Amino acid sequence: MLRRFSVKIGTKERIVELGIGDDGRSRVVVDGVERTVELSHVEDGAWLVRDGHAQTLAYVDGNVDAAKVSVSIKRPGADAVVVAAEVAEARSAAVAALAQQAQRAHAAGPVTVKSPMPGRVVKILVRAGERVPAGQALVVVEAMKMENELRAPRAGTVREIRAAEGAAVEAGQDLVVLEPAG
Repeated sequence: MLRRFSVKIGTKERIVELGIGDDGRSRVVVDGVERTVELSHVEDGAWLVRDGHAQTLAYVDGNVDAAKVSVSIKRPGADAVVVAAEVAEARSAAVAALAQQAQRAHAAGPVTVKSPMPGRVVKILVRAGERVPAGQALVVVEAMKMENELRAPRAGTVREIRAAEGAAVEAGQDLVVLEPAG
């Protein structure tokens, strides 16, 4: 099973998938490019990473399920490099990015809530003309057997619903249009 993460180092964000292959080797996919590496657990927080003939010792301060980790990377014959990273499940990161994008939209104009991933609309929780507070659930989208409640990024009135219950949706597809509260 692969786990997908959004890993942000400085201003660069990468999508990283981690899993174990049938041969027992670790499978790492970074932005769609696959690498097979050997991981050996040395001690708590320390891992030896073999990528072909290269070896790297990585000390992880924090848990990959936490929001922030610090990794000290030591290659033979080189000084250690410490890298601070923000780690989040990729799905959560995509939802948060869409919410931030909507919040940055001009306050006077309408906001369109979009599907963060391909899936199916399970339930529409609002009606056209309904006033909603910021954070109210608007629609539920199911993807990969998980239900995701999409919420209003700000207070407003539902101007238009552009999806139907049971309909398949693509990533980025418009679902609900909100007019600013007035």
